[in-house]
Amino acid sequence: MPNDANSGSSAVRKGGDRPYNERLFFDLIRTNGPMSKAELTRATNLSAQSATVIVNRLVEDGLLRPGKAVKGKVGQPSIPYSLDPAGAVSIGIKVGRRSLEVASMSFDYSVIERIVRRYPFPHLDTIRQDMLTCTAELFDRMTADQRERIVGIGISLPDDLSAWESTVGAPKGAMENWASADLSGDMEAAFDLPTSTLNDASAACLAEIAVGDSQRNQSFIYFYVGTFIGGGISLGGQLYTGQNNLAGAIASLPTGAVSSGVASQLLEGASLHYLEQAAEAVGLSPKGFYENGPLNTALRGLFDDWLKTAAPQIAFAALTGQSFLDPEVIIIDSRLSPELTREMVTAVKDVAACNYDQRGLAKINIEAGKIGIAARAIGSGILPFLSEFGLEKE
Repeated sequence: MPNDANSGSSAVRKGGDRPYNERLFFDLIRTNGPMSKAELTRATNLSAQSATVIVNRLVEDGLLRPGKAVKGKVGQPSIPYSLDPAGAVSIGIKVGRRSLEVASMSFDYSVIERIVRRYPFPHLDTIRQDMLTCTAELFDRMTADQRERIVGIGISLPDDLSAWESTVGAPKGAMENWASADLSGDMEAAFDLPTSTLNDASAACLAEIAVGDSQRNQSFIYFYVGTFIGGGISLGGQLYTGQNNLAGAIASLPTGAVSSGVASQLLEGASLHYLEQAAEAVGLSPKGFYENGPLNTALRGLFDDWLKTAAPQIAFAALTGQSFLDPEVIIIDSRLSPELTREMVTAVKDVAACNYDQRGLAKINIEAGKIGIAARAIGSGILPFLSEFGLEKE
């Protein structure tokens, strides 16, 4: 392990070249909570002097902050150090099939402010302009110190948006320019900040890894039920994206075996797009599915009908994932209200237990996610922090 106690530092590099031991300290504190210099010394096998130099430098840079001294049974009181939420800022952008969300985030992965724009379908020029405008608006709301501490921009969006034109009800040809879109390049050119992109469901999975129950669940399969269903995979507490960045692409999973014709995909039975369509077809607003409080009778009937199809298909996908990866848990989250998300997860668990033969598999554990509708935007905002401060685990 290298000793970088004497290497130079600046609070925000925006280049991802931060020394390994600094990244290690951030990872340890983010994982374990506040730690003293002595605890960091033991955890890293560095000398006490090296650990002290690094901690003092990070405090001076505003990235760590000392807590109240804790008295022990012997020796001097120890001071725990935690991440300073104001130490760094990121911008997270979620591009969805029905909405755009732009959020500023603090170093502790909390959302500072967010702006939401909604639209009937993702029109590239409109979304690009809204991304630029909303990001500039968030910059204007920041203090000078916050602007100086911005480490980058993260963007999450569905893969191959041009292929879903007819599915989302867009006019013919209105989405074909997504095939050559470069939103990352557009944002870098406009704001001179490093910008990275990730699939939207993978970003939601990343958020679950970072701020969910990752201490208990290091390896899991993740489902996110949004306008279209999507997924991600966590292996050893790290997001696994596969050789083509398509790991967890459960929307394309066939829902049955066929000997003729074309099998249906999971997205056709387990996506909220079709629940919303059913509501709009009878003149109802689908907003009730995303708001706290009981559904009215009409929306309740539509949700129950949708769930009768969605739950068995999600359970089928969950059992398929269980057989391939043998994960600790399968986590299901959604942009539905928390109450309806829990109801959906319960229905999936019931179907998995009652209607699928699980011989030869470990006991399947299915749990509801911890974040909900904000998961994709939070995951987007975490991307720049990982680039600047993250530790790549072996």
